[in-house]
Amino acid sequence: MSHDPRARIASLIEGASGGWPAVCVSSWQDKPVPPRQWCVPDWVPDHVVTLLSGDGGTGKSLLAMQLATCSALGLPFMGIELARRRVLYLAAEDDLDELHRRQSDINAGYDIEFADLEEQLWFRGIKGEEAMLATADKHRQLKPTTTYENLKNFCISRGIQLLIVDTVADTFGGLEIDRQQVTRYVRLLEEIARATGGAVIILAHPGVAGLANGSGISGSTAWRNAVRSVVYMRRPTAEEADGPDARDLRVVERLKGNFAATGAELRLVWFRGQFGLADTIDGTPKAFDVYAAEVRVMAAVKDTVKQRRLISLSKTSPRWAPKIIRGYEGQHGLTVGQIADVLEGMLRKGLLREAHVGKPSRYSTFIVPAEQGPIAGEIDPTAGA
Repeated sequence: MSHDPRARIASLIEGASGGWPAVCVSSWQDKPVPPRQWCVPDWVPDHVVTLLSGDGGTGKSLLAMQLATCSALGLPFMGIELARRRVLYLAAEDDLDELHRRQSDINAGYDIEFADLEEQLWFRGIKGEEAMLATADKHRQLKPTTTYENLKNFCISRGIQLLIVDTVADTFGGLEIDRQQVTRYVRLLEEIARATGGAVIILAHPGVAGLANGSGISGSTAWRNAVRSVVYMRRPTAEEADGPDARDLRVVERLKGNFAATGAELRLVWFRGQFGLADTIDGTPKAFDVYAAEVRVMAAVKDTVKQRRLISLSKTSPRWAPKIIRGYEGQHGLTVGQIADVLEGMLRKGLLREAHVGKPSRYSTFIVPAEQGPIAGEIDPTAGA
């Protein structure tokens, strides 16, 4: 028998039957690296489970419903561009009448109709024992229930690419302090995410310790370890906000992000049944998402340049920008006044620039994207001064 370890390894390889699907890393040579896929870029990754935690009454269910709506229609969510995908909201806390009322407020905020969500957004209301997706047997092993199998089959057959489960407390039939049971529950939902190529978000209430230390976690730390992203929604501290307006403010933090940096925050404000970014435009009748508005307005501005239909910020001009842009598809309820404020803000931020067209002695001023090169007839009115 040879004592050469290399010869022994060679004989083992030669006698192995193979069949175990391990991947030799060298096989990736010259192959493109697969891109990371996101439901909400940097916040909710695809193919895995995200935990959205928040104390009762903070509005995490409402926020999740807004995300469901934006995702179903491909609308920006809190300034973040989303791809259009089919969504299922599994509600174990609120009945369908309550969801109906909330969705009506959300529709009004986004200037959409219920009919616009056809074949894109589904609600499923479940209660009590029916709500359990997994329960522990007598050996403390967590097993999927019939409800879980029905859920998985629905998501696959309907092409659901965002599943929101509200909440863990209603659908997890195990012990929160049992790491194996917690991990098994998360992996069951991850199976759905991988089967559909989409994302799963589970809503949860933090425990007393989670509230005290700001971790947003209830029970075992296995929740934090099992999921790939943890998002925590809370009320602002006294140092962050005070006064009567503070009651409508919320802070959303990314406490864990396996695929993105932790510590990011969104500051939100509640207004008329929905949340928007707290950085609102002064003087407008309602809060709305400034950054999302900038994205939509910029798209319209770029199209005016492409179509050679230059627009102006002068109210006396027949090409007054807010009025022209308001006529574009995709403005989703922005008023002329709001568009005017967005344009002024974008000009101050350097996202837009002024283009002067005509003769040095008499010219008109238009607005174009900051990166736009010289347009036809553009002059420098200060030249030769």
